[in-house]
Amino acid sequence: MREKGIEDAINAIIEINESLGYTAFCLDIYGQVWDEYKERFDCIQKDFPDYVHYCGAVNADRSVEVLKTYFALLFPTYYEGEGFAGTLIDAYSAGVPVIATDWRYNSELVTDRTGFTYPTGNQKAFIEILTKVAVNPSLVLRKKKNCFEEANKFRIDKAIQVLIRELESE
Repeated sequence: MREKGIEDAINAIIEINESLGYTAFCLDIYGQVWDEYKERFDCIQKDFPDYVHYCGAVNADRSVEVLKTYFALLFPTYYEGEGFAGTLIDAYSAGVPVIATDWRYNSELVTDRTGFTYPTGNQKAFIEILTKVAVNPSLVLRKKKNCFEEANKFRIDKAIQVLIRELESE
């Protein structure tokens, strides 16, 4: 859906690649297309440059496997119903840093150690981050180890320990 920021991501990648004069980024889009957005997305998809692809939906049990092949995860959401985004934890489990809006809980999960956030709706800031990364990929690469460390905080055995401590303190 549009509110997931998909058009922002597409436009940012196109603008950066065109301004640099080469394909600095390829964009693979994953996820179910909502019925209300399908007609618009189909129109947009017809004009995708050769470095933008819609790859369909991925089962949750395969998300880490798919994500581990990527450089970064773009998460430009401003969807009103967005809650705690498990996609971010999946990215960290795959060692993939995240570039996300500061929408809702994103700023709590995406830190300077694990990625970048920018003000929701600020396309210029989004493009600035991506441009810096295109010129200096090590800005993302050096965060990969931190992503694995962050993912460990969300392992089931760790979560159960926190839950037990909380229940015992009541």
